[in-house]
Amino acid sequence: MPQKALTLKSLLAQGQDLPSLPEIYIRVSEQLENEKATVQQIGHTVQTDPAISSRLLTMVNSAFYGLPHRVSSISQAISLLGRLRLKHILIGSVLGGIFKGIKSDDFSMQDFWQHSIKTAIIARQLGIQSPDISEPEELFSAGLLHDIGRLILVDKMPDQLIEVDQLEISKRIDTIQAETEVIGFDHTMVSKGLMQQWGLPEVLCECVKNHHEVEHTGEYADASRIIYLANRLSQNVPPMDEDEAIEQLSNIPGWQASKISSEAIFDACHQSEDLVFDVMESLGMVDIEITSE
Repeated sequence: MPQKALTLKSLLAQGQDLPSLPEIYIRVSEQLENEKATVQQIGHTVQTDPAISSRLLTMVNSAFYGLPHRVSSISQAISLLGRLRLKHILIGSVLGGIFKGIKSDDFSMQDFWQHSIKTAIIARQLGIQSPDISEPEELFSAGLLHDIGRLILVDKMPDQLIEVDQLEISKRIDTIQAETEVIGFDHTMVSKGLMQQWGLPEVLCECVKNHHEVEHTGEYADASRIIYLANRLSQNVPPMDEDEAIEQLSNIPGWQASKISSEAIFDACHQSEDLVFDVMESLGMVDIEITSE
């Protein structure tokens, strides 16, 4: 008897079979949101997980933040960067471990994280330049998370993803169209559903769900628009000059709605190229591969 095809609802209902946020993330996040929790208490909690503590401090001390002096403790990092920024760094520090068990011969985790981190860096930089964004750090997290639904499909539906890739080539259609035709839903829906199960902020969920959309409306339209643009930009080779940047942008419908200049976009692309491997290393995403047993 053939196996019943997975629906989006049944896929997301698999509970313990889906990746979950580690306990350390939940505990530290709660403390970061609790004004009564001292920086010393938060630092003590983080230090109970040496790997996470090391990644956080490595990221804080990386060229990405460019702090003038070395930070030696989590409490010092909170004082310098603030709780919100540290929370977004925390998301990145646990992601590699969450998906480490996924196995496939047809998928490169290195390439996946490289694209995700480039998108995150570009998104954050565009957020800094945007007149409509108040929390650029949220965009870093949204960029980092934007394709995680793809990892679930790699793990749960590997044969269908091969069909998706073949269909993209044969029909010359985009990923969303191919996934919908083969699977019945797409990776952005999976990403949003998983992130909602994790209890992540709605702004992140909406950015991730809409990162392939050209038109953006609603409460989180400005942030979603930047994640869309950052995702498209991260797929290109960084432009050699601003004229080449304008040429690349001519192939990205709706980029002008971001209200960000081509010069700022050019700078963001080059910053991502300069920093991507440093950030990957800081977050423990270098040499993470998924191979079949």
